[in-house]
Amino acid sequence: MKTSKMHLLACVCAGLLSACGGDSRDPATMPTRLAATTTTVTAAAVAADYNPVVQRVYVAYFGRPADPAGQAFFANNYLAAGAPTDIMGVSQAYFTNPAVRALVDAFGTSQESADLYPGENAVFVNAIYRNLFNREADLPGLNFWVNAINTGAMTRASAAVSIMAGSQGTDAQLIDKKLRVASDFTLALNTPERVAAYSGLEANAVVRAMLATVTNATDVNAFGPIIEATINQLVNGGNIYAQVHQIIQARCVGCHSANPTIPGYNPAPLGITLDTSEEIHAHAAEIYRVVVQLRYMPFGNITRMTEEERAVIANWYNQGAP
Repeated sequence: MKTSKMHLLACVCAGLLSACGGDSRDPATMPTRLAATTTTVTAAAVAADYNPVVQRVYVAYFGRPADPAGQAFFANNYLAAGAPTDIMGVSQAYFTNPAVRALVDAFGTSQESADLYPGENAVFVNAIYRNLFNREADLPGLNFWVNAINTGAMTRASAAVSIMAGSQGTDAQLIDKKLRVASDFTLALNTPERVAAYSGLEANAVVRAMLATVTNATDVNAFGPIIEATINQLVNGGNIYAQVHQIIQARCVGCHSANPTIPGYNPAPLGITLDTSEEIHAHAAEIYRVVVQLRYMPFGNITRMTEEERAVIANWYNQGAP
């Protein structure tokens, strides 16, 4: 387990002593309920200072980037609560600051949480590990966190925050990459149309799948086209295959067709034709390999496939080539 034992012990002891419970209502009704429990924060802090920690909680609990409205709501309320601006501080303040506790637990009592994590606590903990580390929990870690939730020492939401806060080594490096991509995604929602498109369970699932592709080997500086492809997919109604079909028709079937239109490519190379949806889906793995991984197709980029188009194909394949 890649989590600080001292931090875990502190969290569990604090949870047992506080015997705190979660707020059972949704975030949208929270502002009036927080007013009575907030504390004064230093004048130097502004709401934007809390964007990184809010993004961390979204990635940890929901496995997706924050939407702009959610980020603004929680950032303003963390400011009003006088919360720390770092995830370790929030993890600790959960046990001493009622307003922070309400903000963290709002994730666990939301409808999205109910839809994502209807199962037992072991299933939930493994899901959080996958959100953060792209793997399931090791057995000692799984037993520790499940026991903490089962005994009431922690809620699901506070456990997710603490798992992230205690990450070390390559786990912490992976989280940093996911947070960079998540933050870039949220910033790219820069028009009303884009903001509106990132709403609902289906849209969340598409973006969650995008973030799940980030690994320690990911070049986050080159991830922009995939972010753009994902947002365009949302704006276009979530039909990513329609985009893929259009790209292949424009960039690939000039060669890979029963009736090629590019001179010198008759018959189609290797006998692979991509005229129909059935053919495209049958060759999905090979399309991904030569277009995204090896990048040598289209040959010599004769049809001028763009980086954004390669990203659409990558996104489509990583979602299971629907």
